Amino acid sequence: MLAATPILLLLFSASAAAHGPHVHGKGELEITIQGAAIRGAFRTPMESLLGFEHLPKNDAQRKALEGLRQQLALASAVVLPNAEAACQPRMAEATSSIFTGMAKGEHSDLEFRFSFECGMPDRLNSLEVVALNQFRRLSEVRAVLVTTKGQRSFAVKKKDPKISVAP
Repeated sequence: MLAATPILLLLFSASAAAHGPHVHGKGELEITIQGAAIRGAFRTPMESLLGFEHLPKNDAQRKALEGLRQQLALASAVVLPNAEAACQPRMAEATSSIFTGMAKGEHSDLEFRFSFECGMPDRLNSLEVVALNQFRRLSEVRAVLVTTKGQRSFAVKKKDPKISVAP
């Protein structure tokens, strides 16, 4: 199992570096599962989450931005493993030019990295992309799942937000 670690990390890093175009309502998700560890990265235009992608211009936008920042403090803000796997959040990190006050031009994206450690990884059978139900403007997430058994890619939509972990 340890021999697979560099390969999985390399695949994850290469996939995360090659993200696609800025498309409102769409997101990209890369997840690696190795043993008890789940690591992921999610990218989407801020418009898909907030309804705007410029620096806040009024109190309502400032409140929405602060609410999003608080929500993204949790690893489970985007993906939630099935309860039977007893996964605990380990890390959540959200970055965006809006958060730093440096948003320029018309586009700003979210980059969200997260990880979980599962107490019962043999019971991990699905991941729910909860972001699809939490953000009404987000309609589809292109997902790449990398495990020790291979790599799969697919579209996840609101009507069926679960990703099957089984090959």
